[in-house]
Amino acid sequence: MMKSLLKLATVVSIAGAIAISPIANLKAHALTEAQAIERLNGIPIFTITDDKGAPLLGSLAQQAGRKPEDPDQLMLFFLSPDDAQAMLNQLKASNPSVGGKAKISTGSMFQAIKLAEQNKGKKVAFQFVPSKASIDSARNLLSAQGKPADQIPNVPVFYATGAQGNGQGLLTLEQNGKQVVPFFFDQKDLQGLIDRARQQQPDVAKDTKIQVTSLFQVLDSMVTKDNKPNPEADRFEFVPSRSAFEYVLKSQPAPTQPSVTPQPKPKAMLKAN
Repeated sequence: MMKSLLKLATVVSIAGAIAISPIANLKAHALTEAQAIERLNGIPIFTITDDKGAPLLGSLAQQAGRKPEDPDQLMLFFLSPDDAQAMLNQLKASNPSVGGKAKISTGSMFQAIKLAEQNKGKKVAFQFVPSKASIDSARNLLSAQGKPADQIPNVPVFYATGAQGNGQGLLTLEQNGKQVVPFFFDQKDLQGLIDRARQQQPDVAKDTKIQVTSLFQVLDSMVTKDNKPNPEADRFEFVPSRSAFEYVLKSQPAPTQPSVTPQPKPKAMLKAN
């Protein structure tokens, strides 16, 4: 996951190579479902686990209207480390014997989806929890567009469009000669990219507008109907929030310094003439 994060850090640091390209020309080459999901390997998720790394599951047994065949346990995948920390603090306060041994464990969204697939059919529900900031941003964008609040995506991602000829185009980044369409998990990070671009490319970025959609709608658009692989599919990139990115970097163990055993000093020797 670290390699994927560093790659995405390079993508979002480019502010002088943005463009607005026609939407019709930027439709992602279709991927298999596995290829599309693998794009989420660079998106960190945070879970509450015990001291050995086993996930702590919530109970759904007392949920109103629950049917016998419904899941009776819930595993949460937080997209914000702050939200995961708040849940951990709540657990420590409500159940000190369990919370005292609990910790935040980091994985990737790709790993989370694979885990859910492996446990399909079991009575465990899996839920991604977006940050409150991303939900608020999505609500504000939809409200400004006159859309009802119940259309807020369960996992919002943000992208940008701008005027292109007589129509609208998608904001793209050029990296190594290839066009990349970034989808951000935090609107503020996308806004920061646009603000930097306006200083260097004001003609390109002046009419750029931020839009919101569902992560899973983007994934669906990347998958072929016959699920055949297409190795050329390489346009859409998902960019984690800066706070999640920085949390992962800080939580990486510091590299160990190799120990050096001092060599004994050579004894001085007198040479006879």
